[in-house]
Amino acid sequence: MHDLTLPLSNSDLYAAHWQITYFLVCIWVLVSFMGIKLNDSYKKYITVLLIFISFSQEIFDYINRFFLSDLYIVKIQTDLPLHLCHFAYWFSVICLICQLYNYKNKQFYFNCAYFLGFSGAFQGILTVDLTGIYTFGDMLALHLQHSFIIMNILWLIFAYRFTFNPNGILQAFIFTNIIILFVGAVNWIIGSNYMFLCSSPAVDNLLLIGEWPYYLIVLEVIFFLYGYILCIPFLIIKYFKK
Repeated sequence: MHDLTLPLSNSDLYAAHWQITYFLVCIWVLVSFMGIKLNDSYKKYITVLLIFISFSQEIFDYINRFFLSDLYIVKIQTDLPLHLCHFAYWFSVICLICQLYNYKNKQFYFNCAYFLGFSGAFQGILTVDLTGIYTFGDMLALHLQHSFIIMNILWLIFAYRFTFNPNGILQAFIFTNIIILFVGAVNWIIGSNYMFLCSSPAVDNLLLIGEWPYYLIVLEVIFFLYGYILCIPFLIIKYFKK
């Protein structure tokens, strides 16, 4: 059992990251399988459970930042929920709530959560950034936020048959560029780097090409290409259904 508050070396943090990853991949597979096999009544209970777990994770995250991690310093420049992963996280939760109560616009929330989740959160798992990560609790909170996005999305796909198409790419593109204006203004006012608009994250990621602002321009250019790649699983399923 890991001590949540014990400072770890970078090598130990990376080891903890991959231990959590292997475990949560199993959870993704289990959630997907349950989405296929369970009836509607049980799906409702699982949806409620996922919503509860998602809120609980965010509570744990901020408890860890404020009270458990002695080395972490809470600052307005780093701790507002203004990264793309935050938007993906809460849009996945909103989509679960919309599905539960059959609210409108749930497809929009899914489209944004799916694109931002697999372009941001999934990349965050593959190329983890250790900035501000000192303890196992820090790593656990970071990983759970990213991995729960994927978990919620997989549940929406396998339990409720949500799909992603080129129209979803356009919706995600418009939303992302609108939110960039707001987040960019926040960065300018308080001197922050939310959404990595002012400097790139300290990770080795093939999608981050060049220095500021060129990597932002490259990301805009490849946005639709990446979106069409994310459509491929649904096109394959559609093909075999025919």
